[in-house]
Amino acid sequence: MLAVADQKAGAIDTYTKNHFTTLQADYLSPEDWKRLHTIKEFLQLFHRATLETQGNHATIDSVLFTIDIIIQYFEAALISRLPSKLDNTNTI
Repeated sequence: MLAVADQKAGAIDTYTKNHFTTLQADYLSPEDWKRLHTIKEFLQLFHRATLETQGNHATIDSVLFTIDIIIQYFEAALISRLPSKLDNTNTI
């Protein structure tokens, strides 16, 4: 659903602007769209990992390897989102 919303962002924005009086509470600001795009990008790895490890051909070895990759990805994402004030110190 998020992928479709991202593809149809222009149409959604136009529709909500045309019906702003009734959709004011649901209007997505440019910052909201940016946040949704970031979330979509972040979730791409999880989508791929799910496809790679589903079915009868997935082995415990491939699942554990995929989990290791997801953990590294998640940790890197957390570190990249830290405020710059924390980046200059070695304590977290």
